[in-house]
Amino acid sequence: MDHADRLTSIASDRVKAVRALHSRQGRRKAGLFVVEGPQSVRSALTAGVVVQDLYLDDDAREAFPDIIEDAENRGVRPLWADARVLAAMAETESPQGVIAVCELLEGADIDEVLAVMAPVLILDRVADPGNVGTILRTAEAVGAAGVVLTQGCADIHNGKVVRSTTGSMFRVPVVTEISMEAAIAAVRRAGRALVVATGDGDEDLFSAVDSRMACPRACWVIGSEAHGVGDEARAEADLSVRIPMAEGVESLNAGISVAAILYVLAHGARSGAFGPHGFR
Repeated sequence: MDHADRLTSIASDRVKAVRALHSRQGRRKAGLFVVEGPQSVRSALTAGVVVQDLYLDDDAREAFPDIIEDAENRGVRPLWADARVLAAMAETESPQGVIAVCELLEGADIDEVLAVMAPVLILDRVADPGNVGTILRTAEAVGAAGVVLTQGCADIHNGKVVRSTTGSMFRVPVVTEISMEAAIAAVRRAGRALVVATGDGDEDLFSAVDSRMACPRACWVIGSEAHGVGDEARAEADLSVRIPMAEGVESLNAGISVAAILYVLAHGARSGAFGPHGFR
């Protein structure tokens, strides 16, 4: 391969352009975001995400021929870079030899998400990107209809969110940049119940599912560890539910809370607690 075809300088304009995408402002200005690592890049390609550039080091050429072939079949020409150049582009210490620059994702339509017979998660100012990524990954694993990110949540294109989802963000419908007021209005249009998960909830999770007060048609509002569920969602909720915890434990983080809720709901659906209309 011609030396001119390689990226060998960490001071190159391409490296600077990719690094600019690690900030929210940079992503919005360019209309692009970064996907690091073979699993996430593979998922982005499979999902049909528009990949503008694909950077690989020499080890990746041998390790991930499927990614190269898929990219080329989609009209994306791989660009080769020295390992140290790829590391300079990355947000992590080890991007595993593969970085893609992709067009920003379009958010899902909330009415379409709510039309699916499965739980919907509404995140209320969950600003920690690791939690948002974990929630998206869990939502896919359990078969949730989608995730709604209200204003104040972490940016879906944040590098830590992207890495935490391990590709789930390309497969789970995600509604973004919506106000809580608009989200609640959509829930009402769909004729679905609104349930808030909070430490001082009126019903414990197991009782709520056993009694069918909380079911797969419910939309669950999850708050951040710092602020909890806001007053607006609390005032509009049909039910408030708490996750049972040992004495002296105050709270769980948002990602763990979502996992507990979704798997208890899934168990209820699988055991027939909700009749023939359990979720997938």
